[in-house]
Amino acid sequence: MERKRADFIMKKYHIVPLLWSFTFLSIFFWFNNFQQNWIYFTGLAINILGLFIWWSAKVKLAENWYPGWGQPKIKKLITGGVYSKICHPIYWGINLTLIGISLIHPNIYLIIPSMAIIAYFFWRMKIETKFLIKTLGKRYLDYKDKTWI
Repeated sequence: MERKRADFIMKKYHIVPLLWSFTFLSIFFWFNNFQQNWIYFTGLAINILGLFIWWSAKVKLAENWYPGWGQPKIKKLITGGVYSKICHPIYWGINLTLIGISLIHPNIYLIIPSMAIIAYFFWRMKIETKFLIKTLGKRYLDYKDKTWI
């Protein structure tokens, strides 16, 4: 029994290196590029919101998360926590984090890759939505209708 619990906790709190990297990168930009203007504070708020959504979605997804490319996989439909309000909250969290970083540190070498990554995740959301509709049908459509975005 203890082994199952330990495995569950490891899966639940397994945080991918990308999430850690963006968290530390965000904190670096918060303090390294501090400015007292509305663009900086707007970027900071968006960045913190994105990280919060991303972290809470990852923790809620737990063992259903997979670090995959290609065809999505699903063990069960998660509808609690941040998933009760947002479809694809991990992707939205990543996108908001990148937008926030780009506003905090407006640099063309940061903005262009951020835009490419954001475009990729919008494309990925579209693929996963089609897959989930095909796999779960009405159950997923009902869930999607109850979320904000």
